[in-house]
Amino acid sequence: MRKFFQLFIISGFLLLGNGIVSILHLPFPGSVAGMIMLLAAMLTGLIQLEWIENMATFQIKHLTLLFLPLVIGVFLSPNLIPLLSWHFIIAILFSSFICLLGTAFFVEWFEKIKRRSQ
Repeated sequence: MRKFFQLFIISGFLLLGNGIVSILHLPFPGSVAGMIMLLAAMLTGLIQLEWIENMATFQIKHLTLLFLPLVIGVFLSPNLIPLLSWHFIIAILFSSFICLLGTAFFVEWFEKIKRRSQ
């Protein structure tokens, strides 16, 4: 039952963000607006991390499964073959490496802050 409550909170912010973006015609995704509102609610104390932590961890853990069909579809597409010049491959490898480094540094920084607060 607790996981349903956590999913309800996260989904509520997602739907709220989608609604606000569509009403105000904002130029970014509703999911981003919802997560910004969720962050603001957590920073102001309206929502505590413990209320959504288990479901958020579950969703992040299984997030890569959502990208598998997309990646397989793109790579099996016959329109992709002409794009694979060496410039394109270098750009993909470089951006992937930068993304990996950014994620690693952010996680390390976050873990340091988490250890200090305990």
